[in-house]
Amino acid sequence: MAAEMLGKEVTAQMNVQIEGRVEALRKKGISPALLMIRVGENPGDLAYERSASKRCETLGVEVKKKIFPADVTQAELTDAIHEANEDVSVHGVLMFRPL
Repeated sequence: MAAEMLGKEVTAQMNVQIEGRVEALRKKGISPALLMIRVGENPGDLAYERSASKRCETLGVEVKKKIFPADVTQAELTDAIHEANEDVSVHGVLMFRPL
């Protein structure tokens, strides 16, 4: 028999797990951070960025952003991605399209 899963309940459970992981990292001296890389001003991307930023901050995850104009060169964007990979203070990267 199928069980109905409510989004609020699932999200609440996930938040408890994430908060526990964040706390465990902080006890080890690690401050978790997410880097968002966005190109352009797509309204959908802006809305998602605001939502993701708010959720991260609520959970205790620092949010860093690298925002580029729509006419960014491939070299500039590639450099930013390489910098993100080398940055030990960044634990996750969220990239928005178009890439």
